[in-house]
Amino acid sequence: MIIRLDDALRGFIQSAKTWQDAADWALRIRAVYGNDGVRWLGRNDRYFLLTVLLHRPDAHHQWLYERCREVEADPDDYLDLWAREHYKSTVITFAGIIQEIIKNPEITIGIFSHTKPVARKFLIQIKTELETNRDLIETYPDVFYSEPRKEATKWSEEKGIAVRRKSNPKEATVEAHGLVDGQPTGAHFLLRVYDDVVTRESVGTPEQVQKTSSAWEMSDKVGARGEDGKSRRWHIGTRYSYADTYQAIIEKKVLKQRIYPATHNGLPDGVPVFLPQAVWDEKKRTQGLATLAAQMLQNPAAGAQAMFQKDWLRFADVRPATLNVYILCDPASSRKKGSDRTAIAVIGVDSARNKYLLDGFHHRMSLSERWLALSGLRRVWLAMPGVQLVKVGYERYGSTSDLEYFEEKMLRSKDIWEITELAWPRDGNGSKYDRIQRLEPDFRAGAFYLAAVVQGITKNQQRVIDAGQKYRIFSPVKRADENRSTYALNKTLLDEYLVYPFSVHDDLLDACSRIYDIDYVPPILIDERTLEPEVFMDGV
Repeated sequence: MIIRLDDALRGFIQSAKTWQDAADWALRIRAVYGNDGVRWLGRNDRYFLLTVLLHRPDAHHQWLYERCREVEADPDDYLDLWAREHYKSTVITFAGIIQEIIKNPEITIGIFSHTKPVARKFLIQIKTELETNRDLIETYPDVFYSEPRKEATKWSEEKGIAVRRKSNPKEATVEAHGLVDGQPTGAHFLLRVYDDVVTRESVGTPEQVQKTSSAWEMSDKVGARGEDGKSRRWHIGTRYSYADTYQAIIEKKVLKQRIYPATHNGLPDGVPVFLPQAVWDEKKRTQGLATLAAQMLQNPAAGAQAMFQKDWLRFADVRPATLNVYILCDPASSRKKGSDRTAIAVIGVDSARNKYLLDGFHHRMSLSERWLALSGLRRVWLAMPGVQLVKVGYERYGSTSDLEYFEEKMLRSKDIWEITELAWPRDGNGSKYDRIQRLEPDFRAGAFYLAAVVQGITKNQQRVIDAGQKYRIFSPVKRADENRSTYALNKTLLDEYLVYPFSVHDDLLDACSRIYDIDYVPPILIDERTLEPEVFMDGV
């Protein structure tokens, strides 16, 4: 019987070229060999296991069928980077771990993610399946407990889960651990599964990336060698940044790579390999280029290089008659040489939600200088004709002492006004790269304006001068830095914009991006004619 099953399975694998072929073969093998055939298929055919025994008919797709065949044939020592929503964790982490347990109930598996809560999500999915899937339990009663909550020696999210096994290792069959928030001490796993090592939170700063990369390197100590002398490991993920931990792994050349973008050629205009065309078109409309390149095309460098384009730039010589104004400050804590620069961006918003860089600063400042800059800008724009609203926003993190100082200055001057604390994301720290990329849709749509550099007075400017609205002339701002050297605010932004994210400085871009953290609103346009009283004849 064993030989016949081996022969049948080999024939099945060799002849099934499509998922439909695989389904037909599965029916034949089940009909001929009954439960023995089902057990064999589940152990040796991940696509059958996933779609039939794990009840995932949503995986009936040719591209997924090919991925199942590929990872099953050569699972170890790969870095599998697949586009988001392309079932990578379903095929590899979920179905793959269950298949490994079926093959060898004595195996010990450690799931590692950036943090333990993330890893637990994978464990919970597997744990729930082994509690509720009667087809799986009844097909492999020698592997899985009928009532694991009562029968298993270990069955919890905290300590892991254990199936039926003859040995008694200190490790559970499957455990979940975080890389950066407490790796296990003294544990050794025959198989390490790294899924979602890189998250949005792990790429916030170079320090966070380095912390994650170092933690990944340290996790090698929890690997155990099997009878063949090898320590097995799988890596599954999605790119977030051109400088994330996956890039560090790629550069080390310690893993083979399986990279699958969402399209056949890895380009936005390519044919989607799994998603329906309509879904892909919608993603291209709603996602910025950087997000699309990293998350969907697995090429963050391409997205980084194309973050902003020169032909998206828009310049104006006259600003709108009516604006709401937002003064946004990203402070630096020191005036010392080499320290970051304080960036203050004054952004005007018109009735169509177009944005204008009206004013600002970009140089090293002391706390008192930041106060003078903020309060001075506020006075100027409050007094500006056509400005309906002026709000001031200040970076939340590290700002407590700054805001206390500002409050004291307000009390002394008897001029009290609100400063909005700017947080990103709203419930914690986040990535500057991700903040800045929020500007991309506005720049791409031609909805972000800089002051035009002109010679003399333009026709537009003359028109507003004749109308008594000289204040609407939109001209570049020049400032003096901490060394009394003059710089142009426009040029500062352009220097950052044109080469981002490879620019030396990106503070002014970052300050501009804070417009999305202050809940800005467009001004209300009022037809002044509607304010004139109606004239009635004969007192009627």
